[in-house]
Amino acid sequence: MELKLVSGGYAILMVLGLSWAVWAVMTAPDLDEIAGGWLGQDATVSSVPLVGQLPWLGIMVALAAYAIWQGFSRWKIQVHRKIRPWVLAMVLFNAIWVLCLRRELIGFSLIAGFILLAVLIRIVWVIDRSLLVQHVDRWITRACFGLFAGWLSMIIVAEALAFSAMHAGNPDSLMFKGTSALAVILLALFLSAISFKHPMGIYLNAGALWVLSCIIIDRYSGHATSPLFATVCLVAAVLMLICLVSALRTRIQRILSSH
Repeated sequence: MELKLVSGGYAILMVLGLSWAVWAVMTAPDLDEIAGGWLGQDATVSSVPLVGQLPWLGIMVALAAYAIWQGFSRWKIQVHRKIRPWVLAMVLFNAIWVLCLRRELIGFSLIAGFILLAVLIRIVWVIDRSLLVQHVDRWITRACFGLFAGWLSMIIVAEALAFSAMHAGNPDSLMFKGTSALAVILLALFLSAISFKHPMGIYLNAGALWVLSCIIIDRYSGHATSPLFATVCLVAAVLMLICLVSALRTRIQRILSSH
């Protein structure tokens, strides 16, 4: 009974924290109005358009559903008990990240974002090394945290590049664009590699690929077009897609063969 009460309280705290973050985002000024527009859609070549940011709202809803589902139905399973402190830390730093953005504290927001990403990586690592009993549990648990970690990794890279341009760089210079492309390529190579090594890598790849695809399309057709940067990123995105499809096919074949 005590464990059920703890699980229920945990689920309530998590839902409240996620709900506050969503409310803060919905009532915050547009990114074009924050910090002189350095996080806006056309501020740098790596700026993320609105469509690339939208999955955050879906991820918040999915995480709230996960909290309720595991809090009342999966409280006996070890992996969920093991990640609870880290999940609460994720909710906390997610809220801090949003709050700092809203108050135009870009540097503090970036620090909170890096900590949030580190916490998510820790959660992903624990889930990947744990036994998930049911197939639905595998998909729900892995998808919620894997997609969030992958999506956030590309978002944080874009935010870090915008912060660099804001304080010490010329976003229109060839060197800055080259550095941005290199950062994106290195992240893409890392995510492509882990797509095959761990089941969670599939979700990490998919989350980051969505953001990268939106950046590429916007750089080809947006107001601040940069076809050369978009082409370099397109090569990275194709590599990620090939690895994603191959790893997903291998994973599905393993699941079907185990039955």
